[in-house]
Amino acid sequence: MPYMGISRGSVTIQQEKLVMLIVSGMSTAAAGRGAGYSCPQSAYAASKLPAVQQAIQYYREEMRETVKFTNQNAHMMYMEAYSASATATEMKNTTDSLVKLHGLAAPDNATQVNININGTKQLERMSDEDLLRIAGKELDYLEPRSD
Repeated sequence: MPYMGISRGSVTIQQEKLVMLIVSGMSTAAAGRGAGYSCPQSAYAASKLPAVQQAIQYYREEMRETVKFTNQNAHMMYMEAYSASATATEMKNTTDSLVKLHGLAAPDNATQVNININGTKQLERMSDEDLLRIAGKELDYLEPRSD
């Protein structure tokens, strides 16, 4: 807030959300609903406060210079989508997107073995011993052991 020329605490969290929604392109009434105002009139009244007007003007100037879309912006949008989720599936999809955004998913490092043999019909007719030989395993590989 100090970078906007507004002192800390002069704008409430609800007013901050109202500002962000207005500068993202919503109408004041829609932004008021999104920010949790009970009626459009209270959203209009809040949007007319000098500190809120100053914040709106600041963000509009920022948007004019360049479009700055960062991980932080994406994170905020995903969190809003999560809070607006109606079902567990929507919440899960948003969580998956957040995990991808922040690189929290560990890549699958499992070794993959690809065996290309022409004529897969032949594989269906092969015995277990022949299939084990192709896979590079011993013939007793499938036998239970008591080690």
